[in-house]
Amino acid sequence: MINIVDAIGTGHLEPHDAFPALVALSSGSELLKERRPRAAKVLGAVMSVLLVVAGSVAGARAWASLFRGTAHDWLDLGIGVLVALYVAVGAVRLLARLYRRASRSRMDAGMFSA
Repeated sequence: MINIVDAIGTGHLEPHDAFPALVALSSGSELLKERRPRAAKVLGAVMSVLLVVAGSVAGARAWASLFRGTAHDWLDLGIGVLVALYVAVGAVRLLARLYRRASRSRMDAGMFSA
């Protein structure tokens, strides 16, 4: 809450100001997993989008500074790399799930056509 109040008070929002919200969303998702699985999935999805947006902004700024040769933050560079890996793993998991679903439906269609 302090980061959010500080960002609102100064009028200068930084990507790292979103990380306390990420922790709260992740915790809420874990707590609701047993009793309200749909709500837990929604919180997890919101957390993922917020993570990708905040990490991408931080990483893009740092990489731009690195390529320009100006001062850059190594932590933001690392966050940018980790977010890129997070997105890549998520894309591979999504493609694998779609492939399994398509192959399963092809097998089901083959069983009923014979």
